[in-house]
Amino acid sequence: MIRTAVALLLLVSAAGSAAALECPLSAGVYTPIDADDDWSAEDGVVNSWEITHPRRTGGESDRPWVIRLAEGRQKLAAEFGVAHPPGFGMAHVFMIAPPGPKEKRFDATKAPSAPLYYFGDDLKRVDPEGEGEAKAPPLLQLPGLSKAFWDWKRDGRRFVPPDGLWRLTGCRR
Repeated sequence: MIRTAVALLLLVSAAGSAAALECPLSAGVYTPIDADDDWSAEDGVVNSWEITHPRRTGGESDRPWVIRLAEGRQKLAAEFGVAHPPGFGMAHVFMIAPPGPKEKRFDATKAPSAPLYYFGDDLKRVDPEGEGEAKAPPLLQLPGLSKAFWDWKRDGRRFVPPDGLWRLTGCRR
């Protein structure tokens, strides 16, 4: 009985590690673990959220990439630069003005922002390197971003991403 339990545990553990997704950060696609925590979805509606990390070479981010948060059902998206000052243990994301003619209503000081955390499968914090092609960590979190969008109210609350953890679920090459 004990041997069977140990064998089953080893099999489940091996299957879990074999299923781990290997992907460069710039190709990784994250989806929310708890999509039910979507403040902008009406009852019975499931929004299609994802986070990606497109590469950018401008001065809007301390990293060579930005965070793109998109909701596919409504075709809405926002991009965030990453601020990670040397000597500080926490990265922070801040909304970037949409490209094109500068919107008169966009005020970066009032736009949504949040801390940024990446986690390994063991839930220990990790930090993808800023140079070169970083590997996509299995999990990420932007705590407080939902509330920041809810309080911002700019879009009639159609774009309020779920809080909680986001899991690496795909790789677009």
